[in-house]
Amino acid sequence: MLTKRRFLTCAALLVPAAGLSGFAVVMARKIVKRGPKDYRRAEMADGGRRIRIALDDYTKAPGDFGVFDPATAKYTRVGQVTLIDEEQKFVERLLDQSSCTPGGLGPIVDWTPDVFFEPAAVREHFEEVYISTEYGAAPAWLFEATNTDVWVIHIHGSWTDRSIMFRDVHAFSSLGFTSLVPTFRSDAEVSPQQADSSHLGQTEWRDVDSAVSYAVAHGAKRIILSGWSMGGTMALLTAERSAHRDRIIGLVLVGPVTSWRKAISAGAVQARVPAVGADLVMRLLGTRVFARMLGLEEPIDFDALDWVEVANRVDVPTLVLHSTADQEVPWEISAAFQRANPATVTLISLPEAHHTQEWNASPSTFTNELTSWVSKTISTQ
Repeated sequence: MLTKRRFLTCAALLVPAAGLSGFAVVMARKIVKRGPKDYRRAEMADGGRRIRIALDDYTKAPGDFGVFDPATAKYTRVGQVTLIDEEQKFVERLLDQSSCTPGGLGPIVDWTPDVFFEPAAVREHFEEVYISTEYGAAPAWLFEATNTDVWVIHIHGSWTDRSIMFRDVHAFSSLGFTSLVPTFRSDAEVSPQQADSSHLGQTEWRDVDSAVSYAVAHGAKRIILSGWSMGGTMALLTAERSAHRDRIIGLVLVGPVTSWRKAISAGAVQARVPAVGADLVMRLLGTRVFARMLGLEEPIDFDALDWVEVANRVDVPTLVLHSTADQEVPWEISAAFQRANPATVTLISLPEAHHTQEWNASPSTFTNELTSWVSKTISTQ
């Protein structure tokens, strides 16, 4: 997803200098092309029991998170906030001593909502498998469970990787379903040539469909698709288009993009860019020439990626978990999605959390809402 920070920065720099057309070109590129890592300065404090990190809305958010040290390629789990210094612009948080890197953390870290870091930390029994896709063999983690008839396929969003879905696997664990965490074409593990480009789920869904085919070939009789952010877009497309769609019995969507048109327009509003600016962005991405210039396989079809404007498009029982404080994909889009699909979509509004960080804010609330809905709504027998 294009973060609010990137959208606002581009708007502030480009609209006055180059006008709306220049803004549209740059924003279109930033929506579908991978940006640089957003590293933060950090240092150890309190004898290594705390981390002091640059203050922003994400690093001061309540809940558990993680930091990745690129110097050591190690992760450390970060706990509650103990100090916020608005004047010097830093926040102190507790460090999980069991996951601390020997020798401490380097001066630059990557802030992440992932708190598990490796598959063994989620479930003891797992294996790496490979799924045949249009781009070759795509790695995936398979977590077998007591129920091998029902599989959950966990679909991450853009500019993240499959490890970000460990939280989702953890939330589903008590239900006893088999979990499959696949990769897709914009992941470097699958296709280095496509790793810097996103088609907003429009082509990536076919790799999810390959994961569905893998599950069916290995005994899955019923399948739940669980997609976060752009993963929600892919889940919706797969449920509509898969050759095995009769096996898909439910969707769980977290902070999902159910209308890319509305998500881009909302970003423009936050950046105080006229609506015509967002329209120009989408018009550019919808043209074959501009799409080819960006290295995309095909232009973006925004009508195909919109489940809000067309009523009753969703015919599979669907749970949406979405924070009312999400500023990257506003909650209001999910509310409109539910109103457009009242017979099949249940929207659970969760308390304040950033985009796809609902689990981090309250793992128990997130898990309870998910498992309760699945138990009451989905027939897994």
